[in-house]
Amino acid sequence: MKKQESINLIDRIASHRNLWNAYKKVKGNGGAPGIDGITVDGLKAHLIKYEEPLKRKLKDGSYQPQPVKRVAIPKANGSKRYLGIPCVLDRVVQQAILQVIQPIIDPHFSDKSFGFRKGRNQHQAIALAKKYYEEGYRTVVDCDLKSYFDTIHHQRLRAYLEEFITDKIVLKLIWKFLRSGILDKDILIETKEGTPQGGPLSPILANVYLNKLDRELEKRGHRFIRYADDFVIYVKSPRAGERVMTSVKNFIEDELGLTINEQKSKVCGATAATFLGFHLQNLSGKWDTDQSSPPRND
Repeated sequence: MKKQESINLIDRIASHRNLWNAYKKVKGNGGAPGIDGITVDGLKAHLIKYEEPLKRKLKDGSYQPQPVKRVAIPKANGSKRYLGIPCVLDRVVQQAILQVIQPIIDPHFSDKSFGFRKGRNQHQAIALAKKYYEEGYRTVVDCDLKSYFDTIHHQRLRAYLEEFITDKIVLKLIWKFLRSGILDKDILIETKEGTPQGGPLSPILANVYLNKLDRELEKRGHRFIRYADDFVIYVKSPRAGERVMTSVKNFIEDELGLTINEQKSKVCGATAATFLGFHLQNLSGKWDTDQSSPPRND
């Protein structure tokens, strides 16, 4: 579904008001500096000095993001999750893009998608899971995507974005962010796939990609819930669950180019499943928090 913009999106992105609203958001979020060492405290003076050249570069498509700084975050299981920290000015530009494209794209997302969306949260997702359970859908197909954010296919993502955005300069700018590279200590790593977690654009791009999965599950009539890259499908029997697991796995791997983590994916009873840090009690049908598996918001 093509969305025709009444004025160029890039003009709205590069407007004084939008850029400074983006600055306020980035300043409020804080965070570490990127590879250029500029901090959020030094951002205001930098933006005042370079606002006009920044606007020109955004509008003519010559703006070039810097590589993101890789930071390893330890996980509870001993492994690491990697964040990519963009420079603060790049974070402002990403936020400025997000503020304009989110109202255009988000209304087309599934109402079964709850992660990284305004007015939606994990408690609403859990309420829907409880509803499915009470309706008799008591088997869960729990599919785990292996290294999702690191394996998003860039060309597919661009094609999906073009269903919502027609401004060529905006598409080119987002592409530059995807391909800007990662600096790991002194080693520059090309980014030919994935969207590094840590920048303002990463969540909406992740949702754009998996919107294809949502629409396929809706077309098949499945009862499902998705929160970012965590999703579960509710069915009425283990046999149905195994069939759904096989067919959804094939769609994810063949059509989306993603990989299912076989060790973490399973078909099980709804009362044995933990989703977004919540566990459905066997008899009462109530949800209790299990803080051993808290929902991510990255």
